[in-house]
Amino acid sequence: MASLRDPRRRYPDVYQPPAASPEEMGARLAVLGVGIGVLLLLLVGRLWYLQVLRGPEFREAASANNTQEVRVAAPRGVIEDRSGKVLVTNRAQFTVSVTPADLPVEPAERRAVLTQLAQLLELPIEELTAQLPPPPPPGAVPVTGGAKRRRAAPAAADGKDVVPVPVASGVTMRVVSRIAENRVRLPGVSAQAEPIRHYPQGRLAAHALGSIGQITPNELEAKANAALGYAPGDFIGKTGVERTYDKFLAGREGAALFEVDARGRRQRELGTRAPTAGDTIRLCLDATVQRAAERALGARHGAAVALDPRDGRVIALTSSPTYDPNVFARRPLKASVWKALNDPASNFPLQNRAIASPQPPGSTFKIVTAAAGLATGAITIATGDYCTGGIPLGSRIKRCHSVHGHTNVISALAASCDVFFYHAGFRIEPTPLAQWAGHFGLGAKTGIDLTTEVAGTVPSPAWKAAMAPKFGNPDTGWYQGDTANMAIGQGDVLATPLQMALVAAGIANNGVICRPQVVDQVIGADKRIRYKRKPEVLRRLPLAPDQIRRIAEGMRAVVAGARGTSRGASLPGIAVAGKSGSAETRGGGPTHAWFIAYAPVENPTIAVCVFLETRGASLHGGSDAAPVARRIMAAHFGLEVDGKKVTK
Repeated sequence: MASLRDPRRRYPDVYQPPAASPEEMGARLAVLGVGIGVLLLLLVGRLWYLQVLRGPEFREAASANNTQEVRVAAPRGVIEDRSGKVLVTNRAQFTVSVTPADLPVEPAERRAVLTQLAQLLELPIEELTAQLPPPPPPGAVPVTGGAKRRRAAPAAADGKDVVPVPVASGVTMRVVSRIAENRVRLPGVSAQAEPIRHYPQGRLAAHALGSIGQITPNELEAKANAALGYAPGDFIGKTGVERTYDKFLAGREGAALFEVDARGRRQRELGTRAPTAGDTIRLCLDATVQRAAERALGARHGAAVALDPRDGRVIALTSSPTYDPNVFARRPLKASVWKALNDPASNFPLQNRAIASPQPPGSTFKIVTAAAGLATGAITIATGDYCTGGIPLGSRIKRCHSVHGHTNVISALAASCDVFFYHAGFRIEPTPLAQWAGHFGLGAKTGIDLTTEVAGTVPSPAWKAAMAPKFGNPDTGWYQGDTANMAIGQGDVLATPLQMALVAAGIANNGVICRPQVVDQVIGADKRIRYKRKPEVLRRLPLAPDQIRRIAEGMRAVVAGARGTSRGASLPGIAVAGKSGSAETRGGGPTHAWFIAYAPVENPTIAVCVFLETRGASLHGGSDAAPVARRIMAAHFGLEVDGKKVTK
């Protein structure tokens, strides 16, 4: 058989196959070398892809699996009064936060975690979940680790779900300890100390300082807020100085990096980036005068404004009833608290009556009528009138509050004679009178650096023709009764206490009206001035010096004259000029009380407006509002009033 003749079988121990030719060996080695080279190239390429091209990403992912970055909130800037007295600051409290991306994706598991947390915080589950973004859609892949979350979780597309959302502040150490003990059962929940806004003076100057609140989604999307680094759950200025100067008050967040174990427990701190506190705001407000104004108002409803007529600095601004802004610095703001603050029975304490509640100014408007009459020549210092207690107007008598006999512009201001100003209004005519109200700034916002200011109303024939139909009144005609009402600050004339304080300031400052300003300067952490108030002239009254002097004489006679309506506003050693007003409410109801003033007459440093809102009984400017103004001015000058020393 052929197989038996095969030498490989017959002589297996000594058989040697024939050697391959050199050409065959070379070909085989070349194939082997190419294969090894290809494998090496693939290996090097893969290493380059992993370590160079994707290296930073994978390093971040690896780091995220064993590290945790905790956002450190920045304290908001301090707010001081003109002398450096702290009105708003911060204090450390424990805050509980939830990182949405770390919560379970499964709805039942997610709700179990939030339910347990709500029980620890003693919050309704609805209040807790309302502060968090919606859960990821069904089918989302549950992933952990910072970088992986941002890539794989649908809810993390914008990165917001990896930012801890504060849900409760001011929690006790017991709650913090319970959260630490239950960390495994509370994924995504953390507790840390952070600065919380604090108003050490309580309700003092609440409407001027304003309040803060948690940022809304719309506010979060605003470019200006995004530039400041705001995140969900952060506090932002909502009203007052807190809102207007938020870009200065908001600090810059910091961060702390921790090493964590497989269960997310912190092992050690790897590094920190310190937060930057907000700038310090120094106000024009004088805390002593502000406190005197609030005490003088007491439990009465109304407002008071005091400013420097020379440059518009707001010395005091108060509104009553008021509120404690500390309630807005806690999270969450309880629904019951919010409801109480907006309950009509509480008479809306959040409303800033000094700038956002225009009312008929009553006889304080007679200063405008006097100025219009003198400037237009409708009346002169020699113009006389005779008050018999009223004037016939159509089929009825338009009454004055008294019988004044012979009057001129000075005595009519002193005694607040309606008859004189009815006739003056008829001579001036309504459109020029409306224009003169505009010269004083009525019917327009003052531009004060606070939020919620309203413009008020100055009626005219054109205004009535346009507005009457909107209020359901088909009669668009203008009548003598409208002119008479307007001349004494009644009817559709509406002004805020701040606007009427500027009316007094315009006379005090020889016809120059400056824009009111609450903030004097902003001071950075490096003690450099980042903003400095500059006096700004709003208007110059087109009045001759002699005309201003005549009006000032009438206002001085209001306080010091024998027929003056407000002699209770006088101060020892200080000459005060003023004007009282008692404004009827709609339908001839009980009257509100007004009083505006400035002092000293020769070199005024303060202009004041006090408004008292009727609560069922009529109030009067001379007897009710003027004493409040006196106490405010006494605090400004450091005088004794009613035997008590008011110290600055």
